[in-house]
Amino acid sequence: MIFRTILMLAVLLLLAGCESSVGSYQSKQSYAKPLFSEQADRAFSYEGPLRNPVVVVHGLLGAKLRDNATGKEFWGTFSAAAQTPEEMHMFAHPMGIGQKLSELTNGTSAYTMLDHANIQLMGFSFMVPGYSVLIELLQRSGYCSETKPLPPGKNFYSQFFFYYDWRRDIPENAARLHCFIMEKRAYIQKKYYELYGLKDYDVKFDIVAHSMGGLVSRYYLRYGDQDLPADGVSLPHLDWKGANYVDKLMVVGTPNAGYIDTLLEMTGGLRLAPGASVYPPALIGTFPSYYQMLPQPDSRPVLWQDDPGGEAPDFLDPELWTKMKWSLANPEQDSVLQILLPKVKDKSERRRIALDHLVKCLKRARQFMRAIRIPANPPENVMLMLFVGDAVDTVREVRADRRTGGLTVSRYDAGDGKILASSARFDRSSSEVWQPFINSPIDWHGIYHVRAAHMGLLYSEEFAHNLRFNLLMMPTEIQKEQMREHISTAHERPRKMPRLPR
Repeated sequence: MIFRTILMLAVLLLLAGCESSVGSYQSKQSYAKPLFSEQADRAFSYEGPLRNPVVVVHGLLGAKLRDNATGKEFWGTFSAAAQTPEEMHMFAHPMGIGQKLSELTNGTSAYTMLDHANIQLMGFSFMVPGYSVLIELLQRSGYCSETKPLPPGKNFYSQFFFYYDWRRDIPENAARLHCFIMEKRAYIQKKYYELYGLKDYDVKFDIVAHSMGGLVSRYYLRYGDQDLPADGVSLPHLDWKGANYVDKLMVVGTPNAGYIDTLLEMTGGLRLAPGASVYPPALIGTFPSYYQMLPQPDSRPVLWQDDPGGEAPDFLDPELWTKMKWSLANPEQDSVLQILLPKVKDKSERRRIALDHLVKCLKRARQFMRAIRIPANPPENVMLMLFVGDAVDTVREVRADRRTGGLTVSRYDAGDGKILASSARFDRSSSEVWQPFINSPIDWHGIYHVRAAHMGLLYSEEFAHNLRFNLLMMPTEIQKEQMREHISTAHERPRKMPRLPR
């Protein structure tokens, strides 16, 4: 009798596991991909003023770089071989005493987004996807990419790519983002007038920003095209100028509170993959953007090896870099400086130029950190959404040797492998002032945790599904008002005005 009962239970469990989930209260199935509702399909197909065009803003390393004079690309095609002196010279941010960072140029620039990386290895050449997966995701969601022919039935482009020189200063790139948005806004306004008779329509954009692109976009929201004041201490006026042109900002894997790998790479060099050549510390140390993504010293990401419980070092202090012989302040990097400063024959003069550049970058970084981290809520029309990785051990703390300047990783925490989840959230909770909720000066409208690495965030179905929903189906206050106006004036609308899909 007992055997028969056990057998019947086993059969019932087996049948329950095989039955369809449709109409079931008991099914425990989970699925890798969603089904799209009729409402979502309609949202994908809609073209018109109720749908904002989208701007994609890449992160660090995410744009191809070239020599403007020759057109030669020196970032975007990769091999195991070390950079040539010519490539290193082009790759470095120029240095010069008596000149502002914005004045230092060398005839190189970003010329397109790194949608694919060209890898050359042992005589073979193959392409590795970069930002192409995000571009294609938005294309499938109904946003017409400006890099491809318009699909049948579509009248204008609605997906734009802001590529920028990620080596350079973040506020400088935010000013370029403003010019870019103004250019695309004029294009959309022209199309709305031609198609719908809407003159000078108040076009808003949605931004999807990955990694460093989130800092560029957040600075733009707050300050528009304002620069940091020239005195190096004052802050720009927080006028939310960029918010006049943005409805939604989707921030993906952004180091809102910085990340310590920047210091590790400026002191130990940058290696993109195992077996690849190393970009030397003095070269990476010329990039102003790297300093601006350092974490705040008061969050204690760097501690002294011999006194971890004592006062943490202020690693935004140039004197500390000189004492620790970090990056541009390391005398052993003079062979690199000879390549970066080929016209300067005197070693002491090369060091003077390098230290001057270091001071400018650190001073600018401290000023930028203060500006981007002022607690302030954006205007009501702006929606801030965050996607953060939390499935990979990520460096949280390093210990510094007072004698040698050497850095040793001492602690990891949840993140995406580069950016801590707490940094992306800008969570200022700590062991000293702990609370059971996040403590962020950024008023996030929603936070999505994704089990993926830094670039893997863009490949995740969790990310894709929630990005589509928030872009296409979650209205801001302005969009709610536009919808009410659209419905109330439907009978008066010109015939050529776009109707909502049925």
